[in-house]
Amino acid sequence: MAPRTLGKVALGIDLGGSKVLAGVVDRAGRIVGRGKLRTPFLEGPEAIGEALVAAAELALEEAGVARGRVDAIALAAPGAVNTEKGVLLRAGNLAAKNWKILDVFRAPFPSARLRLENDVRLAALGEARLGAGRGAATMVAVWVGTGVGGAVIRGGKIDSGHNRNAGEIGMTRIDFRRVKKGSADGTLESIAAKVGITAWLRSKIAGGQKTCLAKAVSRKGARLKTSQLRAACDAGDPLALRAVARSSKAVGLAMANVFNVLSPDLFVLGGGVATDIGAPYLADVRKWAATFAFSQELGRLRVEPAALGDDAGVLGAALYARE
Repeated sequence: MAPRTLGKVALGIDLGGSKVLAGVVDRAGRIVGRGKLRTPFLEGPEAIGEALVAAAELALEEAGVARGRVDAIALAAPGAVNTEKGVLLRAGNLAAKNWKILDVFRAPFPSARLRLENDVRLAALGEARLGAGRGAATMVAVWVGTGVGGAVIRGGKIDSGHNRNAGEIGMTRIDFRRVKKGSADGTLESIAAKVGITAWLRSKIAGGQKTCLAKAVSRKGARLKTSQLRAACDAGDPLALRAVARSSKAVGLAMANVFNVLSPDLFVLGGGVATDIGAPYLADVRKWAATFAFSQELGRLRVEPAALGDDAGVLGAALYARE
């Protein structure tokens, strides 16, 4: 395809535990080209870095844009990040640690400005500016997917707090009986996320309980897909329904705890598990959040579904790239 006349563009790249999404975004905030690849999450930095660049190339090809037209790139990465140094400190679902992840873009895009932020913080930024959070003075995002991530947005900007990594609601300890130093046991993520749901299903299967998801969670190297979880729930699989009910209750409880402390205007609920299960999951989260909120007489606890889908991280990254 011949290069298009778009002027300078930004690349927003969303690195997830399951997939890499890249988008070419023009000055009007429109995605004009997309690239999508599987995340080689167990293969280490080199393979992940190659996937990041390859997804960017696919997006540029679809947009008909040459590399030299890219003036800014922002990467949305899971886990803890050092935004100033461009380092992925750690990510629970990726085989990478203390990695200068932005370096993978320096050779292919030598003139582009490079920025790094947490994936949910950038998805939340996209929702705050362009999606479900527009108009909210304070918004808290909760993303329930492979893991559980979160973000705080104040006045349309990311509030990353004192340690520059605020918003990690997935690491909230909600089961003190299982809490261990250096372990995710007892956290919201260990119950609500796909990794937690999978572990719980495996434990029940090992105890002799039956589910149509047995092969999906028990085969060596298998990774439960949210589409499989949704199908099992739609089919009335008792164990799948219990796993999802545990997840939604835990998320509602965590939201109530945040509301009791910060009282944000709005929670935005996103991520693969929440999105694929859909309305029943949202209804349960709302029910449990309202149940555990201390006071709503002068202000209600609001939970709205994310509106931008998979584009949230890409658009948020592009916005952040140009700030």
